[in-house]
Amino acid sequence: MANGVPVRLSEALTLRARTVAAVQDRSLTEQVEHWARLGQVVEAAISAETMQKLKARSYDEGLEDALGVADTAQGRAAAAMLIRAENPVRYEELSRGTMVAVTREGYRSGVASPRTNDAAVKSSMRSVAGARASMKLRKKSLKSR
Repeated sequence: MANGVPVRLSEALTLRARTVAAVQDRSLTEQVEHWARLGQVVEAAISAETMQKLKARSYDEGLEDALGVADTAQGRAAAAMLIRAENPVRYEELSRGTMVAVTREGYRSGVASPRTNDAAVKSSMRSVAGARASMKLRKKSLKSR
């Protein structure tokens, strides 16, 4: 384990990670690191309230069954409808690794590409936040007319 640090994991997490790692052709360490990177991205991209809901749901014993349903056409359609209803912005992949934020109104703005650095990602996120703020102002001015 070059440059690694030993970490203790629960038995349940280790078993899930081993199962997924075998399917994804990763080592246990690679799988846990993969999940950690995803967690960092998700945590940076969603609201604190949504994060609390996700954390509460992650301790649900029925989570595995729910995820099984989510991996069906009907489950994906239901999830997409819920995401559209509850989130003002969704993200799409334009090309390999290039993301775009899409508002409910259909406005699009670039977010990040695979070769960007952290400063570029932060700058893009600030642009998305600025676009959201200007859309809110536009809506308010249209309502007041």
